[in-house]
Amino acid sequence: MLLIREGFWEEVQKNMLAIGKFTDEELVQAYNRNVKIGIVAAYAQAVYLVSMRYVFLERFKKSSVLINDKIILKLSGMVKLENDVLFYLDNQPVE
Repeated sequence: MLLIREGFWEEVQKNMLAIGKFTDEELVQAYNRNVKIGIVAAYAQAVYLVSMRYVFLERFKKSSVLINDKIILKLSGMVKLENDVLFYLDNQPVE
């Protein structure tokens, strides 16, 4: 569950600046590391994943970091990058 505290969006923006410096491949690797770890209900991780979601959206116009009903944060599976297009490992495109 995504809990938004005071200063949440400022932290998201700060993380987006750092994550935005990642290469496309580094971004995919960082995301996949989080899939392996899983969501551990840590506030800092939630901020990081929301930041990562927005960087993916800016860069690829899609993200496998999902936020449902503005409160449920979900990682939808490991991804790969092929010809600048995001795919899940089963070759389904990220929507």
